[in-house]
Amino acid sequence: MSDRDYLPLSATLVKTLTDKLYEKRKAAALEIEKMVRELIAVQNYEQIERICKILSEHFVLSQNGNFRRGGLIGIAALAIACGREAQRFKSYLVPPVLQCFLDNDPKVRYYACESLYNIAKVLRTITLSYFNEIFDCLSKLVCDLEPTVKSGAELCDRLLKDIVIETCTQFEVIAFIPLLRERIYVRNAFTRQFIVSWVSLLTSVPEFDMVQYLPEIMDGLFHILGDPNPEIRKSCEILFSEFLTILKTSQVQPDMFEDMTRILIQNSQSSDDLIQYTALHWLREFLNMPKCHQVLLPHSAGLLSAVLPCFSYEDDNRQNILFTFVDFVFFLFFIFTAKEINLILRQLIKNESTKKSNESNAIHNLPDMTITKMVEVLKTQIQSGASPSRIIALGWVHHLFECLQDQMASHIDVLFPTLFRVLSDPSDESPTSVTTAYSPPLLRKKGSKQQHQYTTEAVLLVLQVFALISTSNRTNTDRNYNDYFTKFIIVLMDLFRTDRSLLEARGSFIIRQLCMLLSPEDIYKTLSETLANESDTNFASIMVKILSSILLTSTELHDLRIKLKNLQTIESADLFVCLYKTWCHNPVALVALCFLSQNYDHACTLVQLFAEIEVTVDFLIEIDKLVQLLESPIFTYLRLALLDVENNQTLIRALCGLLMLLPGKTDAFHVLRRRLECVPNFIDKFTSIDKRLANLSINSKEKETINDPRKNINFDELQQYYLSIQNRHIDLKKQRYRYAPTSDVRRNRQTSTRYLDKMTMSAPKSPLPQFVCQVCGNFLQQDSSLETIDDQMTKPIASSTTICDESYNELQQGGSDGTIVIRKTLGRKRFGWSITTSQSSLDSANGFALVPHDVNKDLEQKSMREYRNDINIHEKLYDFLSEQYTFDHPLCQECTDTLLDKLDVDLQMATHELTSYKKLLEQLNSSTNVQPENYEKLKQELIELDEEEKRIKDELLKLEQENQRLQNESEQLKKDEQSLEEEEIRYLRDYNEQKRLLFEAEDEQKSIDNQTKHARAQYEKLSKTNAFNAAFHIWHQEHFGTINGFRLGRLPSINVEWSEINAGLGQAALLLNSLAKRIDLQFIKYKIIPLGSHSYIEDLNERKNGKFVQLPLYTGRRHLTWDNQFNKALIAFLDCVNQFKLAIESKNQRFCLPYKMNEKKKGVITDSNGYQFHVSYQVGSQEEWTKALKYMLTNLKWGLTWITSQLPDDMTTSNAIPTTSSPTVTSPR
Repeated sequence: MSDRDYLPLSATLVKTLTDKLYEKRKAAALEIEKMVRELIAVQNYEQIERICKILSEHFVLSQNGNFRRGGLIGIAALAIACGREAQRFKSYLVPPVLQCFLDNDPKVRYYACESLYNIAKVLRTITLSYFNEIFDCLSKLVCDLEPTVKSGAELCDRLLKDIVIETCTQFEVIAFIPLLRERIYVRNAFTRQFIVSWVSLLTSVPEFDMVQYLPEIMDGLFHILGDPNPEIRKSCEILFSEFLTILKTSQVQPDMFEDMTRILIQNSQSSDDLIQYTALHWLREFLNMPKCHQVLLPHSAGLLSAVLPCFSYEDDNRQNILFTFVDFVFFLFFIFTAKEINLILRQLIKNESTKKSNESNAIHNLPDMTITKMVEVLKTQIQSGASPSRIIALGWVHHLFECLQDQMASHIDVLFPTLFRVLSDPSDESPTSVTTAYSPPLLRKKGSKQQHQYTTEAVLLVLQVFALISTSNRTNTDRNYNDYFTKFIIVLMDLFRTDRSLLEARGSFIIRQLCMLLSPEDIYKTLSETLANESDTNFASIMVKILSSILLTSTELHDLRIKLKNLQTIESADLFVCLYKTWCHNPVALVALCFLSQNYDHACTLVQLFAEIEVTVDFLIEIDKLVQLLESPIFTYLRLALLDVENNQTLIRALCGLLMLLPGKTDAFHVLRRRLECVPNFIDKFTSIDKRLANLSINSKEKETINDPRKNINFDELQQYYLSIQNRHIDLKKQRYRYAPTSDVRRNRQTSTRYLDKMTMSAPKSPLPQFVCQVCGNFLQQDSSLETIDDQMTKPIASSTTICDESYNELQQGGSDGTIVIRKTLGRKRFGWSITTSQSSLDSANGFALVPHDVNKDLEQKSMREYRNDINIHEKLYDFLSEQYTFDHPLCQECTDTLLDKLDVDLQMATHELTSYKKLLEQLNSSTNVQPENYEKLKQELIELDEEEKRIKDELLKLEQENQRLQNESEQLKKDEQSLEEEEIRYLRDYNEQKRLLFEAEDEQKSIDNQTKHARAQYEKLSKTNAFNAAFHIWHQEHFGTINGFRLGRLPSINVEWSEINAGLGQAALLLNSLAKRIDLQFIKYKIIPLGSHSYIEDLNERKNGKFVQLPLYTGRRHLTWDNQFNKALIAFLDCVNQFKLAIESKNQRFCLPYKMNEKKKGVITDSNGYQFHVSYQVGSQEEWTKALKYMLTNLKWGLTWITSQLPDDMTTSNAIPTTSSPTVTSPR
C-alpha cells in the first residue's frame, strides 16, 4: 500500500507503529491518541472512522505479526482517546480484537487481551453486545499454555464480571445460556473453573434468576462435578448447594422440576460417588417439597432405578477399601439418603392410593405406563440385583399390590416367573468380597449368616406378595381366593418336583408361611387336590410326608387340627376325605391322619394292611417318627383314650401293630412298648358280661341318634382307593428300579445301611461266619439253610474247580476279657467276616475279627476244628461261585437284584446283536453266489488289476525318486537361503553403521548452522543497535525531563534530591561531549569534563592560580541562590548546546531545534509560544527552572536524533531526519 492509503496516518507513524520494539510502538500509539483527541475536539468523526478502518483492516487483520501487534495497541489508544464517543466505532474496535484471540503467536494473543481490556474499560456497557463472542474466546484463552496470555485473559475476565454486575439490567442471560450449555461440557480443568465461576457469579445476582435456566445446565454441572481436580469439585458442590437453597425459597414452574428430575435420575446412577450422592440428595429434597409431589410421581420408575442399587453399596467391592473417617461419614449419609428417598416415595404411593379410593373423579398421577415402568425396574432388580436391593425391590412389589391392586392386576403374569425364581434361588449365593475364601473365619461366618437372613426375608416377601395376589379381585364370592391362588399352588408343586433341593431346604418353611398368610384349610385342600392327580408317586409321597409333618407339628395349623380332630361339620368331613385321598400316597402319614381325626377303627385296618406292602428302611423311619409324635402334646387326647380300653380296642390294636413293625432294639420300640404297658389290662370283675353288652348297645344307640358327619364318610370306598394307590406305587416302583441309575440304587442302599446299623442290636446271634457283600461292603446275614452244608457236600465243588493254596484260619484265645480272635490268613482278600452281628468290626489292616463273649458258649459246644471246617466249607462255596462268574461272591439281596437287572439288559443287547449278525451273514452269503460263466471274466479283470498294480508301483518308484531329488534341491536352496540371509544381515549392519554416521554428520551440520544463524542474528541485532540511543534515553516524567531515568529540576510539591539532579547533569554533559566529538566540534571558550555526578566545565577565558576556572555542574547547598558557580556552569552548558546547534545548522540548513536559545541573552531558552525561561536557579521560580532544563534536554534529544541519522548503514538503519512537524517528545503546556 502507498503512503496515501494510510492517511491521515503519516508514513513515519505507520513505520513506528509496526516496529519490532515495543517502546516505539507505544510511542506511535501515544501519537495516535494525541491525533484522535484533536479530531474529537473538532468533531471530525469521519477521519476517526477512517483511522479505525485502517487499524482494523490493514493492521489487526494483517498477515504480518508486527502489523497485528501495532494495530492492537493502536486500536486501544484510539479507544482511550475517543472516550464516550467510542461507541460510535464499536464495530471497528471489538470484532478485530476478538479475531486475534485465536492467533498462533502468543504475543499477539496477549496484546489482544491487553487491547480488549482497554477497550472494555472505555465501552463498559457497550461491550455486552459482544458478550457471547468474548466469553467464548476467554473460555479458550484461560487454558492457554502461555502464562502471560492466561493472566491477560484472567484480567479481561475480572473486568467483564465487574461490567456485568454493574449493568445487570442490561445483560441478557437468555442469550448467554445456549453458549453456556454448549461450553459447559468441555473437559479442560481451567475452562471448567472459568465456567463455574461465571455460573456462581450469575447465581449470586438475584436479577438474573439463574434458577429458571438450571435444567439446561444441570447435566453439564454434573459433568464438572466429576472432575478429578478437588478445587473444581468443591466449587461445583458449593454451586449446587446455592442452587438448592434458592429452589427451596423460590416459586418454580412444575415443568422445571420434571426436567431436573430426569437429569437427577440419570446422574444418580453414575459411578462417581460425589455425583451419585449429590443427585440423590437433590431427589430427596425434591420429595420433601410438597409442590414437587405431583411432578415426581410419574417418574417413580426412574426414582426406583436410582435408589434400589444404592442399598447394595455395602455389599459391593468397595468394602475392600479401607475407609477413612470422612469416607465413613460420607457412606452413612449416602445410605441414609437412599433410605429416606425410599420411605418418602412409598408414602407418596400410599397417599396416592388413598386419594384414588376417596375421590373417584380425581386426576391421578400414576398412569398405567408409570406402573408398567416401575414393574420393569423392580423385575430387573429382583433378577440381577444384590441381596439388599432385591429385598427392597420385593418390598416395593408387595407395597404396590397392597396399595394399587387394580392397576397391578395386569402385571401379575409378568411378575409370576420372577417371583418364583426368587423362591428357587439357592440359599448360599455367590459370596461377596467380604465373605471370600480368604476372609477371616469370623467374617465369613458373619457374611453367611447375613446372606441367610437376606434369603429368608426374600422368600417371606414373595409369599406375602402371592398372598395379596391370591386374595385380590375375587370373581367368585364363595371362595376366599381367586384363580391365581390355584395357579400359584400348581406352579409351586412343579417347582418342588423339578428342584428337590428346594423342597428339602425350604419346602416346609414355604408351606408354613403360606398357612400363616392364608387360610390353612384352603392351602391344604388345594394342595391335596393338586397332588391327587400327581403322576410322580415318589414326589407325591414326599410331599405328603412334609405336609403331614407340618400338620401335626406346626402351631400355625392348630385350628385345622382341631377341625380334623372333631369332624363336627360336613365341611370338616369333606376336608378329611380330600386329605385322605392324597395321604394315600404315604401309608404312615395316612395312619397319622386317622389318629388325628380319631378314626381308630380305620387306622387299625390300615395298620393290618401294612403286611401287604414292602417294609423298607424309609417306611420304618417314618413309623419311628410317628411314634415320637404320639408322645408329643398334640396327641394327648389319643394317649388318654387308651384308658378307655373297652371302647378303643382298635386303637390299642393299631398301636400294637406299629409296635410289631418296629425293630426290637430301637428307641421307638421301647417308647411305644412302655406306653402300651401302661394301658389297663383288666376288666371290672364285678361288671357282668350282660351289663357290658348293654352299655355297648346304649352307646351305639346314642351315636346313632347324634348327627355325626362321620357317617357320611364311606371308609370302605376310601380303603379301596388306598389299595389302588398302593398298587400303583408298586408298579411304578418296579419300573423305576428296573431303569434306575446306579446312583439312585446306591443312595437307597446307603439309606438302608444306615438304618440297619441301628437295628443290628436286635439281630439274632449265630455262630456262623458272616461274610461281606463284594459290591456294597455290608455284612451279610446268611440263610439258615447254609448251616446244613458239610464237607461232603463241598467235595464235588472242590474237585470241579481249581482253588489256590490257602492256609487255614487259626482260632486262638486272646485278650484279657477272653475274646476269641479269628485271624484271617486266606489268600483271597475279597473276603471278610464277623462271628457276630452285634458290634462286630473287621480290621482291614490286620485282618482280625473280634468274637464277643456270647459266642464262647457255642465254642464250648463246638471244637476249634469244627469252626475251622465251617469257615472252609463256606469259603470253598463262594470261591466256586466266583470262579464260575465274572463277579465275586457273596452278594446281598439288593446287589443281586441290581446285578440281575443289569444281566437282563446285557442279555437283551446280546440277543439283538446276534439277530443283526445273522441277518448280515445271510445277506453276505446271498451276495457271494457267483455264476460259473462269470469266472473267465473275473480272471481277466484280476489279470488287468495285477498289471495296473505293477504299473502303479513303477510310477510310485519314479515319484519317490523325483521326491528324493526335490528334497536334495530343497536342502541346497535352504543352504543358499541361509548364506544370503547372513550376507543380508552383514549388509544391514554396515548400512546401519553408515546411516548412524550420516545422522551424526547431519546433526553436527545442523548444530553449526544453528550457531551460525544465532551469530548472524546477534550481529544483525547489534548492527541495528545505536549506541547513543541505548546509552542516553531522554524522556519525560510528568513535569520533569529525564535522562536515563534521572529527573532534572525541582518543584515545591516534589522535592527531587540534589544527588539525582547532579547525576542527570553528568549524563547530559557526557552526551553533549560525545555528540561534539562525533562531529569534531570544539567548543568556544568552554571545555566539558564529564565525571558523572561531579562533572564540571572549564572556562578557557579565565585562569586562577595558573589553571582554568572550573564551573561545577553539581551542587548540594541548601540555598542555591548563593551558589554562583553552579548557575554559571548551567549557563555555560546551555551555551555549549547552542554551539552544537549552530554546528549542525552549518551542515544541514533544514535542521532546527524545537526550543530557541538566544545568543545574546545567555542562559535563556524560549518555547513555541515565546515564553522565556532561564536555566539559572536564582533567576526564576522552581517551576520555570524545571521547564528550562526540560526544554534543554529536548533540544539534546533532537540533536541525538540527527546524529543517529547521519551514522553509516553498518551502524544504524534509520536515515530519517526529524522535522518540526513530527516531534518525538510532547512539549508540556
